[in-house]
Amino acid sequence: MLALAATPGALPAVTAERLAGGAAPAELLRPDSPDPGAVATRLAAIGADLLLPDDPGWPLAATPPDPPCAWLFVAGQIPPGPAASVAVVGGRRASPLRRAAARALGAGLAAAGWSVVSGGAVGVDAAAHGGALDGGGRTVVVLGCGLDVAYPRANAGLFARVLAAGGTVVSEHPLGVPPRPANFLPRNRLIAALAAAVVVVEAAEDSGSLSTAKAAGGRGSGRVLVVPGAPWDAGAAGCNALIRDGATLVRGLADILEDLGAAAAAPTPGPPAVAAEPAEVPSVGGHGPALAGVPARKVLAVLVDGGVLGAPRLAAMTGLEPAALAAALLELELAGLVRRTAAGVQALALPRSSPREGA
Repeated sequence: MLALAATPGALPAVTAERLAGGAAPAELLRPDSPDPGAVATRLAAIGADLLLPDDPGWPLAATPPDPPCAWLFVAGQIPPGPAASVAVVGGRRASPLRRAAARALGAGLAAAGWSVVSGGAVGVDAAAHGGALDGGGRTVVVLGCGLDVAYPRANAGLFARVLAAGGTVVSEHPLGVPPRPANFLPRNRLIAALAAAVVVVEAAEDSGSLSTAKAAGGRGSGRVLVVPGAPWDAGAAGCNALIRDGATLVRGLADILEDLGAAAAAPTPGPPAVAAEPAEVPSVGGHGPALAGVPARKVLAVLVDGGVLGAPRLAAMTGLEPAALAAALLELELAGLVRRTAAGVQALALPRSSPREGA
């Protein structure tokens, strides 16, 4: 199996289907299949191993993916499996606000005892992994390339942190396999299979996050939970479609834990779809300063989906006079909650609730 798993060529899921159909591993070896001893040596050099379905701790026994999985290359601890894990997924180009939401949800889930599973990409995935580490918990990175391939290169340091904190980096692909586009849809089915629920923080139309949600929903026992967005937010188009089709709407960490049947000792609210009134703008993970001014809260209420709005549009949507709008923007910028660019104003985070707001 070591030689077969490291054989270059077909996608691992294709080989797994042939094994599931009754083919013997030796029959599937090729002339260019590597020596198993050499494979074991290369894996040991990076602190990794090959995990098979008959091995103790195989994490997919209760939730086999479709198509099946015949092995996992594992660096770090063996993944805990779906009974103790929640996937948090989204796009690479998600807004700063949605990345902040993913980080806060990852931290909250970790603090509640859940392992956080994601795909290791930049954007929402990296934020969810980082949040889990911030929350003192474990996280599982599922790659679409070999364990020794630094992809994305920007997250190499994050993966090292994951392993140092007792987490896991896994892949179906042998060492040296590059991140080919064809690898990522099969990777997404593994993310879903390793988790009791998939939380979609951001998803444009036809995004990879939707394939992960579909894989979870197709299992029957899988839960799909979604952070909603405004109708005009292109990054939330897939999210809103999932909710329309029956996925659970997520207003914050408490909704996720309730759906999982767990109790949150200190629920952490997440971002709403549209905050119609300033008082309804919640916190994300308890991070960031509280806002004092009502005009500032009005501005943040219309920015919660991370889009960029110019001053005329902000004035029209908030009803604020130019002087009040300018003061509100200054307060938000000094608080680190928005940034101003040539294109307009964009939210970066949500404020911590004040004692009065939490009363």
